[in-house]
Amino acid sequence: MELDIYKKIDDIIPVLRRVWGDRRRMLRNCGIAAVVAIVVAFSIPKDYESIVVLAPESSSGSALSGLSSLASLAGVNMGSIQNEDALYPELYPQIIGSTVFLSDLYEMQVTSSDGEINTTLYDYIANKQSSAWWEYIILLPLKVKAMLMPKKAPVAGGEAEEVSYYTYSEQQFSVINKLRKKVWTSVDVGNNVITISVVMQDAKIAAQVADKVAFLLQEYVTKYRTQKAQQDYIYSEQLLADAEKNYHEKQAEYAKYMDSHMLGTLKMKYKAEEERLMNEAQLAFNVYNQLAQQKEIAKAKVQERTPVYTTMQPAVVPQLAIAPRKMFILVGFLFLTIFGHITWLLLGAKLKSTMKRIVKG
Repeated sequence: MELDIYKKIDDIIPVLRRVWGDRRRMLRNCGIAAVVAIVVAFSIPKDYESIVVLAPESSSGSALSGLSSLASLAGVNMGSIQNEDALYPELYPQIIGSTVFLSDLYEMQVTSSDGEINTTLYDYIANKQSSAWWEYIILLPLKVKAMLMPKKAPVAGGEAEEVSYYTYSEQQFSVINKLRKKVWTSVDVGNNVITISVVMQDAKIAAQVADKVAFLLQEYVTKYRTQKAQQDYIYSEQLLADAEKNYHEKQAEYAKYMDSHMLGTLKMKYKAEEERLMNEAQLAFNVYNQLAQQKEIAKAKVQERTPVYTTMQPAVVPQLAIAPRKMFILVGFLFLTIFGHITWLLLGAKLKSTMKRIVKG
């Protein structure tokens, strides 16, 4: 065992001597790599991240059972209320990443930290983004091609084109794809805490977009959960209005009949007619009264189905950029330079001789 260790040490020592003997060239290469790394790091635009943390209200079984008991007094069956919600927090990332949701952000107004940018988010993403200098070189052929192709009518004032939920233009898809990379959501399955993160090149715009995304998400979920309850409430209002109108008509008919038969001895047929009209008015009142109770139950159901979110962390303007990580880039370039230099030092001669033999055939 000791012999194997000594043998390995004897194999490593010559390698270390060769590296140490070529240390000046390696240091020179590291210096060049450091300069390149600094240029690259300062060429990448800064990104700022704003985070919103939401905690949705959990459904309370006791509250739901209490509402069901109250509803049963008015003859309304709410036993399946707990099974109506199919929109779980785990689906929120898919909602926020959907094309329709992201396109709803197009028209929001954003203002940069220095106040120089005041436009729509669509225009900001499409026309106000900075890029590293090498991206302009890479995209130069595509820009030349676009210049030579027939131009479409420009969108006035940087406004988003009219959005259709069935068709999107090429530019709209481009903006949506860029937004999808800048807006993401995660859900802690254990406690259903929702984290919304937005990364933008301006700190203030990142906070504005994060706040807007959180608002739209809550609005979307609220609309979904209360849609059926809202429809029931509107329907109960219509029924109540019809019942109230019918009750007033029956009441007026009964009162008119009583006024016209107050004098003299009433015959039995008049008594029967009086009882019939009184019963119809009472029945109309009972229907009206029951529908009034059902309307209140439907109103309570809308409130019960409306989700409540606790904002554990609101959107704030970040002070420090999360990218580029300049030190990480510098260390990465130096590591690759040292690794490449040592690899070439050890294998370069063999690779050269192999290539010469291949060339000579």
